[in-house]
Amino acid sequence: MHQPLKVEKYVSLFVDIKLEVCKMQLVVDGIAKAFGIHEIFNNVSFMIEQGEHVGLVGVNGSGKTTLLRCLLNPDYVDKGSIKFEPGISVGYVQQGFTEIKGTIWQFMSEACPEIIALRKKLAQLEADSANLQGDALEECLEEYGRVTKRYEFIDGYNFENRIKRVLIGLGYTEEWWSHDAQNLSGGQKTRLMLAAALVRNPDFMILDEPTNHLDILMTQWLENYLREFRGGLLVVSHDRAFLDNVAVRILEMEGGKLQSFKGNYSRYLEQKAIQTATLTAAYNAQQDYIARTEAYIRRFKAGIKSKMARGRQSQLDRLERIDAPVQNEEFQLRLPPAAECADRVLIMEDLAIGYGDKVLAKGINLTLRRGEKAALLGANGTGKTTLLRTILGEIPPVKGRTKIGNRVQIGYFSQSYERLDPKQTLLENFVIEYGFTEEHTRSMLGGMLFHGDDVFKKIGELSGGQKARLVLLKLVLDGANCLVLDEPTNHLDIMARETVEAALEAFDGTVLVVSHDRYFVNEVADRIWEIEDQEVKDYKGNYDYYLEERQKQAQDAAEAAAEAERQAEYAAKQQKAVAETAPAPKITPKQEKQKRYSPEEAAKLLPKVELQIREQEAMMGLLEKQMADPANHADPAHSAAMAAEHDAYESKIAELMAKWELLMEAAEDA
Repeated sequence: MHQPLKVEKYVSLFVDIKLEVCKMQLVVDGIAKAFGIHEIFNNVSFMIEQGEHVGLVGVNGSGKTTLLRCLLNPDYVDKGSIKFEPGISVGYVQQGFTEIKGTIWQFMSEACPEIIALRKKLAQLEADSANLQGDALEECLEEYGRVTKRYEFIDGYNFENRIKRVLIGLGYTEEWWSHDAQNLSGGQKTRLMLAAALVRNPDFMILDEPTNHLDILMTQWLENYLREFRGGLLVVSHDRAFLDNVAVRILEMEGGKLQSFKGNYSRYLEQKAIQTATLTAAYNAQQDYIARTEAYIRRFKAGIKSKMARGRQSQLDRLERIDAPVQNEEFQLRLPPAAECADRVLIMEDLAIGYGDKVLAKGINLTLRRGEKAALLGANGTGKTTLLRTILGEIPPVKGRTKIGNRVQIGYFSQSYERLDPKQTLLENFVIEYGFTEEHTRSMLGGMLFHGDDVFKKIGELSGGQKARLVLLKLVLDGANCLVLDEPTNHLDIMARETVEAALEAFDGTVLVVSHDRYFVNEVADRIWEIEDQEVKDYKGNYDYYLEERQKQAQDAAEAAAEAERQAEYAAKQQKAVAETAPAPKITPKQEKQKRYSPEEAAKLLPKVELQIREQEAMMGLLEKQMADPANHADPAHSAAMAAEHDAYESKIAELMAKWELLMEAAEDA
């Protein structure tokens, strides 16, 4: 029996795992887990090498989270073995953890206890060395060297810089760092837990739905960060674009079994399709053979060919049966044909949105026409949901107006599921709202995967994915010709997302959707609205087109900045050439006298000039630290501005130094 994991006080952030010798970072051999008579999975085996990034996929309820629990606590399995490489640290971020104390910066500063412990140890050894001599001092210095080597190995000197990089990348800019973490929302806390796990920089990382509370920019930042991460990674995710960009192998949990596929998610889909087709053909052929053989046995088991019949029965008994391909149950989502309405469905004229004096976006002049499908993108907090609620009339505009076209009936999917009363059962909610019979309601709910006694569950007890399916069913029943959807796929697994995609693609009405799922947006939307810098930019194409346009804009901006820099350099060279060829101005006796200072003046001015020099050098030093950060050079215009500011500091310091030299000469003449 394996020893249970040693859980430190930051257990929900990460778990230090130290098990027996194993060549790879993780070896799982033949594990099984069941709850009573319900088997979750059986005979699951896989390995993850040093630095290998693996994605774990499967429908909701297939056992992915249970598998992660087993990895973190090997005693949790019913049989089999789990071994991590001895001595490695494992970072783990679970879904829904919210117990965080202190400010954001304080919490992050405590994210790596080893760094804190090593710093205290180094300080203690430094203090001890001052009072020791001889062999004791030598022993102290040797230990100091060992501790320093470990501290350098885990990059302790860059710990604070790493914290800043991760916090900014995940949307916590400097003004957030002093905020009380306890007052953050659940999603913000989960994001902070992810930040702390990344900062700790473990040898192996386990992430469970890390993109759930990230916008597209944060998700892309996380992808880049994980691509640089040199440790092993096992990530559970329903974000297909994320898996494409991060994973080099996909593990699929299906029907209680685990299969491994080389490549990213797109490559997995290709292999899975071939495998499913091959397995289905082989299974059908074998079933046909079994049926024909059994028919022969029934026909001749008592006749003159009974011996042959018994022989065929023996063949059947020895036949290795092929398992039937797993058929995951899918919910049904077929949106009815959209009723006729005005050509202009949603109109925004000189619109500004926000709350009170806080304006989130302004100058919005957009029209969504019948049959168009637009996706609304933007970083968290830019006003996407606010814009939807303003369009729907739930909150007033700060300025301008919104208008809904004639005969337009809107169906709204809200992140908070307002249409679902948590105290009602599923059956009560639909019977009361729509007046259907119990039999008809059961039939509809069955199409959304709610069977038997499921209909008597309280809505408040359902998972996010189950609630999402109920709201989607209501959109079907409402028969709306314009759908306004706020993160409709947030809690859905990949198969469910594909079902929603197919339904929206087939829908002949109008759609406005907010989503951070890039794959979903690319499949559904033919128009992109992006909120950025308090403006809504319009891109008439899908997500791939939007990316191309953004890349062109970035390239044009970089070229413009480079051209401006070349022009500035050329102008500076021309000015210098003119200055060098111009005759030196004659210095009048009065000017010569003005350049000199009396000893008394020098004594009075020297301290002031020296202070000015130190101030300018300090400010230039801060600027140089900013210039050393690659993140500050992403915008060419900003990079050029920093360079110009640096040149100005150098010129000012040179001018002050020249004045200081004159003052020193005058002081020495005293």
